Amino acid sequence: MRPTLSKMYKVQHLALCLLFLGSCSSMFSDWDNGNWQVRCPALYPMVFTSYAPSGNLTGGDFTKHPNFPDLRHCVGACCSQPTCHVALMYNMTCYFVQCFSSKLCLPLYRPDLANSNPPSMVLVKPVEEDEAWTDFLNQGNDVSGPMMSDGTEQELSFFGANAGLSCSTSDDCAENEVCMKNSEKLERTCECARGYKRNLAGICSSYEELQDLDIAVTPEILEPRLLKASQTSVKPPLKQLFVKTMSKEVRLPENEVTLSAFTVPSEEQVSGHYSYAWTLLSQPEAHTGTMTDQNQKTVKLSNLSEGLYKFKVTVNGANSFGEAYANVTVLPPKRLNQAPIPVISPASQIVKLPNTGAVLDGSASKDDDKIVSYHWELQQGPIGYQPSLVDTPTLQLDNLIAGNYTFKLTVEDSDHVTNYTTANITVLKITDYPPSANAGQDVIIYLPQNTLTLNGNLSTDDRGIASWEWTKSPSDENKAVDIQNTRTPYLQLSNLEEGMYTFVLKVTDDSEQSSTSEVHVFVKPPTNKPPKADAGDDVTIALPETQALLNGTRSKDDIKIVSYHWEQIGGPNKVAFTAANESITNVTKLTKGDYSFKLIVIDDNGNKDSDTIQLKVTQNKNAPPKANAGGDQTVVAPVNALILNGTLSTDDLKIKQWLWTRDPISLAIGNIVEGTDKSPILMVTDIVPGRYVFRLKVADDQGLTSEDTASVIVKPDLQLLNLVELTLNIGAHLLTESQKDSLVVKLQMLLREETSIVVRSLRAEPHSGRVVLVFYVEKKGGKSTMPGPEVVNKLKEKLRQDSGILQLSVANVDTAICQNNCSGHGTCDQETRLCLCEAFWMQNLIQLYFRNGESNCGRIGVFCM
Repeated sequence: MRPTLSKMYKVQHLALCLLFLGSCSSMFSDWDNGNWQVRCPALYPMVFTSYAPSGNLTGGDFTKHPNFPDLRHCVGACCSQPTCHVALMYNMTCYFVQCFSSKLCLPLYRPDLANSNPPSMVLVKPVEEDEAWTDFLNQGNDVSGPMMSDGTEQELSFFGANAGLSCSTSDDCAENEVCMKNSEKLERTCECARGYKRNLAGICSSYEELQDLDIAVTPEILEPRLLKASQTSVKPPLKQLFVKTMSKEVRLPENEVTLSAFTVPSEEQVSGHYSYAWTLLSQPEAHTGTMTDQNQKTVKLSNLSEGLYKFKVTVNGANSFGEAYANVTVLPPKRLNQAPIPVISPASQIVKLPNTGAVLDGSASKDDDKIVSYHWELQQGPIGYQPSLVDTPTLQLDNLIAGNYTFKLTVEDSDHVTNYTTANITVLKITDYPPSANAGQDVIIYLPQNTLTLNGNLSTDDRGIASWEWTKSPSDENKAVDIQNTRTPYLQLSNLEEGMYTFVLKVTDDSEQSSTSEVHVFVKPPTNKPPKADAGDDVTIALPETQALLNGTRSKDDIKIVSYHWEQIGGPNKVAFTAANESITNVTKLTKGDYSFKLIVIDDNGNKDSDTIQLKVTQNKNAPPKANAGGDQTVVAPVNALILNGTLSTDDLKIKQWLWTRDPISLAIGNIVEGTDKSPILMVTDIVPGRYVFRLKVADDQGLTSEDTASVIVKPDLQLLNLVELTLNIGAHLLTESQKDSLVVKLQMLLREETSIVVRSLRAEPHSGRVVLVFYVEKKGGKSTMPGPEVVNKLKEKLRQDSGILQLSVANVDTAICQNNCSGHGTCDQETRLCLCEAFWMQNLIQLYFRNGESNCGRIGVFCM
């Protein structure tokens, strides 16, 4: 059966190839027969040699087609593709060009490619469906290159342009054609007469007319030639008149110019006159120009304004027609250059040491065009100062020393005209002024306050104070007082007695200049009028309100109170103060019960007083609690424990009882950590992939309850099929951390690839107590994982060659999950790794015990045989 099908397939394949070759030969035979106009009517019949698309590689999408060996086949295949606009042959390779626009694919002469193997291109079809290639070639003389050579005849023959129409006599042929017998064909065809040559339009023209043509390529509209009938007269075809005009450029204030049209053949050659028509195609905005003699060979343009003018000239003669395009560019008047004006800001400045930096900004310099360079020079400065000046608009100076400086800035404009200016900097030496001591204001205190700190930090010096010294006035030598920190700005006094003290502060600078200042301390007897604290009236609030305002602003003192302090002295729980050291504060976190608060106030003399306030929190109506089990979760194995957080549950008073229970639809596997099922946070260990559902029930003091349910979906381990278990012949109580690290390194070296070992777990085998290392292997970059069976096979092969290569005895290496498909007729037992075969199938004991040791299932009859 199979050999027969193979033969049928080969026959069908050969038939398809023959059919394709026949189609291809039919397509390219049209080019040999000169019928390219039928298959490719939009094609421009010209081979542009040493040309390339003007847009280069950005003009379109280039597709390589190496199956077409020459330009003829390349053009033929391009014609049959709707998205192919230009056929290009380069380095013996065909390219289809899908142009972004027709203008970007116009031919551009490339002299750098005019070598022994130049590129050739043919314009197959324009991008725009309602346009012809001649419409784009006529606009602005875009095609540039060398004059047409004798090779044109060969290029025309490529399109069959010299293959004349069939004829019987010369009367059947067009002007300047004769009926001749074709040497290659049996029929007679119309060929150019002696002294004539067929042009791009397929018309026979004299050699003089072709030689007088001075433009690179003149696009023409091909006029089809019809076979003359013996009974019907044919009107002579309209001849193509070649017209040339030159674009011009003028610069204001000159605003007049003339454009002339030149024709081939000229009026003298045809002994007749041509009619001329000049047309304005586009002009600048706010155009003010004038055109005269627009129907003459030379048109005069005047009163032109700045911008671009585009003109078209149409020339008509007897049975001839031609047209050309020209541009007139009017440039703005030349600018009269003005010398640049250098400006330095500031022109003069004074720098006082220890400041050693300054900035000179020349960016405000002006020019009628632009400034192209800045140059800074030091004309005058102190001896020894040699700066490194950077030629930028802004000059930044540093390390200045005392003295006078003159800097010169030279600027140059775009016409290389220069100008300069200067700036002065005076650096003054620093004057060392003596310090000014300030011992502070005189102070009055009242007993029992007998301590005070004097502050001399308002003392100043221009360079900094070097030392401080506090002393008692000589008149106070016998007055008792304890003095500390006499060499600092802050003098500490204690054990002051009633009376007046005078203290002297002396400050000294680095130049040993000094200054002194005195301060007086008046110690008065006690006023005997302590402040009166008032914590306000007792407050009663009702739940669910849990905060209250405490107001101590009614407290009084004969001078002023300088300190307030609130503290809790009783209550069922600890509250929080928003501003414990202010006269008004909020207390929060209140619950049902009675609270006591104390307000302590202190006046200027340190006298204290306190007052208490009672706050009663009642509960008019008990609101039930609101359980919150923490919301649903999704986790990915392996996970050591599930954690469900119910701390967001709330009650108007407090929650007294928490109880977590497993929902009937939840997985039963998993152990609840002891005690967590009666706490706000539940913890469950030993979980497996699946869905767990737990219900949280909360109760308040008065027995009201609320419930909420949370679901946790445990997704399977993403690396489950890639996990490998390596069982070692060593007890778990003997393996050290260094041995484990060494084992991981050796495993990675055995794989001999750019891989890394990722240890998932290290555990003890339940029955034997042997160490089991569970890991998987990541490839380079961590973007992919090596399959588990592949890792097992590689390790078994290495261990089979050298069982002691790991320096630890290996009992077994296998995948964490049995991946044996048992030949498709059984299931693998995860514990024993043996196949449980279907009916009429049994294990292959020979393979299991005498070959590779892998369990599988085979037909019973096969084993009996």
